[in-house]
Amino acid sequence: MTPWYPLHESIRLHVEHRISPEDAARQEATAREILRRLHDQPGIVLADEVGMGKTFVALAVAVSVSLADHRRRPVVVMVPSSLSEKWPRDFEVFQEKCLTPETSRRLRARSASSGVAFLKLLDDPLERRASIIFLTHGAMHRGLTDGWVKLAMIQHSLRYKRDARAIRGALTRCAGRLLGMSWVENRCPNIWELLLEKQPDQWLGILQQQGIDPEDDRKTQTDDDPVPQAIVEALRDLDLSPLYEAIQNIPQRQSDTWVQRVTEARKVLNEQIKDVWKQCLSQLQFRLPLLVMDEAHHLKNDDTQLASLFRCQEAADDAEEIAKGALGHVFERMLFLTATPFQLGHSELCSVLERFNGIAWDAATAPPSGKQAFQQQLNDLRTNLDSAQHAALNLEAAWGTLRLADLATDSALGDVDEWWNRLKTDGPESPVAERIWSSYQRTFDRMRAAETQLRPWVLRHLRPRWFRGQPRRERLAGAAITLDTNGGPEVGLEVSDQALMPFLLAVRATACDPGSRPVFAEGLASSYEAFRDTLRSPEHSTDGDDDHNLQLVHAKGTCEWYLKQLDQALPRDSLHASATHPKIEATAQRALAAWRAGEKVLVFCHFIATGRALRHVISGLLHEEIERMAIEKMRCAREEVAERLTRMGNRFFDVDSPARTACAAEVDKLLAGYSDLHVHHDRLQEVCRRFIRTPSFLVRYFSLENEVLDAAMVEQAFGADDASGLNLRAILNGFFDFLARCCGEAERNRFLEAISTTQTGDIVGHEALSSFSADELHTETTERRLPNVRLVNGATKQETRQRLMLTFNSPFFPEILVASNVMAEGVDLHRFCRYVIHHDLCWNPSTLEQRTGRVDRIGAKVEQCGKSIRVYLPFLAETQDEKQYRVVMDRERWFSVVMGESFRTDARSTESLAERIPLPESLARELAFRLEEHVAT
Repeated sequence: MTPWYPLHESIRLHVEHRISPEDAARQEATAREILRRLHDQPGIVLADEVGMGKTFVALAVAVSVSLADHRRRPVVVMVPSSLSEKWPRDFEVFQEKCLTPETSRRLRARSASSGVAFLKLLDDPLERRASIIFLTHGAMHRGLTDGWVKLAMIQHSLRYKRDARAIRGALTRCAGRLLGMSWVENRCPNIWELLLEKQPDQWLGILQQQGIDPEDDRKTQTDDDPVPQAIVEALRDLDLSPLYEAIQNIPQRQSDTWVQRVTEARKVLNEQIKDVWKQCLSQLQFRLPLLVMDEAHHLKNDDTQLASLFRCQEAADDAEEIAKGALGHVFERMLFLTATPFQLGHSELCSVLERFNGIAWDAATAPPSGKQAFQQQLNDLRTNLDSAQHAALNLEAAWGTLRLADLATDSALGDVDEWWNRLKTDGPESPVAERIWSSYQRTFDRMRAAETQLRPWVLRHLRPRWFRGQPRRERLAGAAITLDTNGGPEVGLEVSDQALMPFLLAVRATACDPGSRPVFAEGLASSYEAFRDTLRSPEHSTDGDDDHNLQLVHAKGTCEWYLKQLDQALPRDSLHASATHPKIEATAQRALAAWRAGEKVLVFCHFIATGRALRHVISGLLHEEIERMAIEKMRCAREEVAERLTRMGNRFFDVDSPARTACAAEVDKLLAGYSDLHVHHDRLQEVCRRFIRTPSFLVRYFSLENEVLDAAMVEQAFGADDASGLNLRAILNGFFDFLARCCGEAERNRFLEAISTTQTGDIVGHEALSSFSADELHTETTERRLPNVRLVNGATKQETRQRLMLTFNSPFFPEILVASNVMAEGVDLHRFCRYVIHHDLCWNPSTLEQRTGRVDRIGAKVEQCGKSIRVYLPFLAETQDEKQYRVVMDRERWFSVVMGESFRTDARSTESLAERIPLPESLARELAFRLEEHVAT
């Protein structure tokens, strides 16, 4: 098979120290394979596991296509809005590290967050045309508010009108208000007269002469015309008489009705611009070589706005045709990215593949097999997937009849693996086993048949489960979070007698309505605060639920009585009360233990109130621990701790102190090997000094006796190992190496800016809180807030999230990050962290995988130290929490067999599923699709 376009010879994905030769070889081979397959088919799905570098593979394909396209048309990369900044940043690194300078200079990337901005980029002349356009998923539905388009509409509505000149006179006095662009006339009072006299393709020159940037009020020089040519052409075919009439009614001079008439005209303008946009989308005629679609599982439903962009079938009427299919027949090929293809239903997966129907089949470069052949292949795939799904569901039903007595053992459920191995060796010995075995064989055969049909369309690699002879990940469930060993029996955390009453009442309340999902019980298992939040407003208690069709308990009658008693039984809000919650206590103590050992910790929680409580409790316990360690080492009174630690820390800033001299010498030795960092020498010295002088570092790595900090002590502190066997020298050296050799210049500057502005001091009250988010300040104003512990959720500003992501991915603060699911996708947190705690579970196992993937990525700490990533999944024994854990873990295995498996999460269904014998992992692996082995590396 010849490639559609070859992988460009200048692309080298092996960036020394950033990615291993093995990973680079796999990525390059994958890019070549994608380009080969695209010769004969309209699209392909790249479905590598989380953290395996799909972005760089996709960029290699995109760059190859862009460079090979003789018409120099741009490649479009569509990304979720949450990743709209990450992709351009990654492209900067790709340009600098993976391409030759000559090739890099030939490429230009631009971003568009609206349809108008996208069309402007497509209008660019060849000499400044973008090679790659990053387009947000919702961009093509955000084209309805642009002021310059509105001005063009007004101008067009006045064409050939006798009173146009008089109306323009009135417009010049109200255009800023009418268009919402007063800032323009503030810069040039007669700007509207100048523009209305000329056609839109001349506006840019006029604006530049006046020093006005069409995008905003900054004095910059844009190279995009304010109004795309596609909009201008769409205006020619529209009746804008309602707009003309509304503008005509605006008085020539100020009057009692002037404001009202301007407001009415604005309403008409806003309505008619929708018609302009629809007309524009229906007339788009451009052809582009490639679409890369990230998070392509969002295309699974036909009725979403995103999926409708690619519809190509004939619509029922003209109005529907205008509203749909704006990007149908635009792209010659499509590359979809998703890490979770098999957690879609089989029909949903086919629906995603159906989007490939939307390529430009009439183009000269269309796949030679043709559209009909593709549709037949898709129909065959759908038939085989239907058959495999039917067999898998029968297997699941058969497995559901298995009971402990059938395993012929009195021991734990774990013996199901032994039972399964015996069944495969000796054959079935009972009717239940016979049914399961025959269902398994039928499912295996049909999964293999479906796999053959699926293989051309989905390319997937799985991460090795072992690294340097150890498990890459170590899953520690339930009470294992309280142990310092590698786990133990899978038992839950015990609920103490003092905390038992609320959980008993929760069980009684749940029993009142077993057909509904007891969200309040899930909240109670998370934190006392989350219980109160779910009780008041369950739909607003999280940043977004992973289950869309919730059947919530509506407290009434007996259930309401139990919940009121439960609420009264809970301790009131305070640091001590929050810390008495059995799971909060376990998570906080584990985070504290990791901190003592010099490790960073990432804590994920589902409930907003739990995040606040965890940050509150962990920060409080950490402050107490710092004081305790200081008192023990310095043998002083508690009242003296803060002053003495501050005095010792300040010695790292005294020019002549031995501590500062020794610290500077250690950092100098490390920086000496990186010439690219010499210009940043003083800044990095300052950052290291600010980190080392903090109380949290001093109490862990210095003896503190007699308040002496000499060179020997500093040397010893730099050489102390953390729990991963890495000392500060190795950690700083790894970071400096990353900055110098792996980062592009822009990425390096972002890291340096973030670590330079990070708060390191202990804060009381509202003093110097600018770096903290509003949600982190959700407690009493007298609470101490340690910069070691930070909280990120939906209330955190985007710029704060980005800064915390960078600083957590450095050796410095924060050391403990409490996050909601807003940090579960598209975020790198892996370079200095190998501890992740899933304080709250999610019903969808893919959410847990996405979370863990934040610390399990190429270049993760596990690859630096050779020690496993520790994944904690605490749950409370004999509560709704344990039932959810059992269901989710079993569901995780079934997801690889029964595609898109869905089930109810009400109390009755959860109880039944939790009691099901868990599916052996080996059985799930045998049945799962295997699609990675067919890429030659």
